[in-house]
Amino acid sequence: MDDFDGETSTRNPVFCALVNATLDLDRDDLGHPAHPGLWERLTGDRRPVDQRGLHCPDCRSAHGARAWMYVFERQGLRIAAHHNPHRRQAGGSDVREAYRERYVRAAESAGHTAEVGVTDGNGRQRTDVLVTGAGGQRYGFEPQLSYLSADTARSRDAAARADGVTPVWHTVDPRSPLIDAVHWTRADDLPAAAVRAERDLLVRGGVRALTLELCDRMPTPCPTRSQGSCGRRHARWGPRPRQFDDLVRDIAAGSCVPLTVRAGRGVHRFWSSAEDRDVYLDSGGTLAPADEADTGAADRTADRAAGPTAGRVSAFHRSAVSGPRPYSHRDARCAVARADRAERWHRRFAALPARDSGEAIWLPEPAAAPAPIVRPEIVPVRRGVCSAGRGPSCGRRARLYPGGWFCDGHRPGAARV
Repeated sequence: MDDFDGETSTRNPVFCALVNATLDLDRDDLGHPAHPGLWERLTGDRRPVDQRGLHCPDCRSAHGARAWMYVFERQGLRIAAHHNPHRRQAGGSDVREAYRERYVRAAESAGHTAEVGVTDGNGRQRTDVLVTGAGGQRYGFEPQLSYLSADTARSRDAAARADGVTPVWHTVDPRSPLIDAVHWTRADDLPAAAVRAERDLLVRGGVRALTLELCDRMPTPCPTRSQGSCGRRHARWGPRPRQFDDLVRDIAAGSCVPLTVRAGRGVHRFWSSAEDRDVYLDSGGTLAPADEADTGAADRTADRAAGPTAGRVSAFHRSAVSGPRPYSHRDARCAVARADRAERWHRRFAALPARDSGEAIWLPEPAAAPAPIVRPEIVPVRRGVCSAGRGPSCGRRARLYPGGWFCDGHRPGAARV
């Protein structure tokens, strides 16, 4: 790359205020050998784009205004791109990088190994943070901060599981279509500085705890009969907020597992403790297959909004058959078109109700339980007759005490033999 001294490439011109000159992205030293490591400094700068000191010299000469730029590397090619401050994803990359750092920090604090930006054997599927947990089990933590359709999330999730990776999707939008389409978690929409800070980060959705409630003691009608009570126990999966770092460590250790349950016509996917899963299965509960489709009304609405492209074979499935193909400029244009289309779909989904409502999940089928409770026989109280004892009353002559009529053997305070 350094064989053309005296020449200056006109590809991707970018002016750098740090060196007060134009950079040459085709050269290893960017055309400034007096500043070693300049490229690493520029790509590692996490400040807002308008504070990094990179702008387009062509726009400056043509319009007299500074058009801020940022640099990155893709498949070995150095690229300088114009910054659009009005795009919704403008700060997404910084927040995503903050989540990556926090995933790595939480996993390594528990003795697990973590890798960032790992690509599969086909070169198409990329995992944000790959954590190797207990027993060699691999977990792919995916902070998804921009819009992603349910079909795309399912395709990427299936491709990861086929590669032996258990995906852990994370979102900050309670209306995100990936909720219940894959196993997910949700936190508040916070800036990158708050995610990176050494402070508690609460996971508000996607984690649930099991409660087996006796139907007779429920304040609502029986979930199975929709009226009265059946005398059995019903499974209730209620939300269980967790601290972000604790949840990452529990998932990597295998003590927090993904569950897929069917409630009516809907399929719910969430994370729960291994103990709750075992209790649920022991009580007669059943789990749905991880790849079972959701036929609920929410997904049908999402499929209609997705238009005629819904249901097509994804690029990940095609690549598994035909193998990867070289990256071209047409791919770049298609990627921009997909991003714009996704933004339009996001605006349409913004009017939909929140998928993460924070409500408990009642399973309509009753969990296994003992036979209906046999209520004790209530014997009539008779004057001067002892009413103590199990089953039939004692029947002996008795005196009146504050608790009723009792004989000398059953009177309050008497020793039991």
